[in-house]
Amino acid sequence: MLKRAVNALAPVAVAIAIALIPAPGLPQHAWYFFAIFAGVIVGLILEPLPGGAIGIIGVTTVTVLSPWVLFSPAELAKPGFNAANAALTWGLSGFSNATVWLIFGAFMFALGYEKTGLGKRLALVLVKLMGRRTLTLGYAIALADTVLAPFTPSNTARSAGTLYPILENLPPLYGSKPNDPSQRRIGGYIMWVAIASTCVTSSMFLTGLAPNLLAIELVKKTVAVEFGWTQWFVAFAPVGVVLLVLFRC
Repeated sequence: MLKRAVNALAPVAVAIAIALIPAPGLPQHAWYFFAIFAGVIVGLILEPLPGGAIGIIGVTTVTVLSPWVLFSPAELAKPGFNAANAALTWGLSGFSNATVWLIFGAFMFALGYEKTGLGKRLALVLVKLMGRRTLTLGYAIALADTVLAPFTPSNTARSAGTLYPILENLPPLYGSKPNDPSQRRIGGYIMWVAIASTCVTSSMFLTGLAPNLLAIELVKKTVAVEFGWTQWFVAFAPVGVVLLVLFRC
């Protein structure tokens, strides 16, 4: 009980303590924003509440305190500027992000895989087709990730939301269980292949990871160089294909 209370109060204490420190070369409202941000990070580490709840609390706090946190005095002094409407727009902007909803949808599918047993059935099909050897099973995992990557601009949605609910059913079929000495029999190998594959496919395809699109925009604005999906793939494919092959061995 005491530990839970400490974990709940620590984020608030950190935010208040940082806010009371004189701003080191930042506008005062930006320093207050940073203080709340730091409190949210501490909350995500200590987890007195689920991560989603902590994030919503942080966004709500900034929105409510927007006249002192979100906007500078110059912005507030502009004729016709409505701080309440601007703060509400800022607070809700994240919920209009397509990638966020993509991740949410993927985790909803993950729950469906678990509740309906579909993940286990797909795992059995995978084992039937390519599970005679661990090497071919690794290639099957890599192939599934590679096929999904161009159409899933979130490696979290792809690996944790779509593939993991299927892959977690594979090790028990081979007598490998988590939190048990047998986990290294094949469970560790499967998880290593999955995470290594998604790291490669996230870099191989421009649409395989949302930050890739941001990187393109930054390059375009910084050095005025623009390249598209095909150029990105052709440039990385020679290295990416080799890595996908080697990671299975």
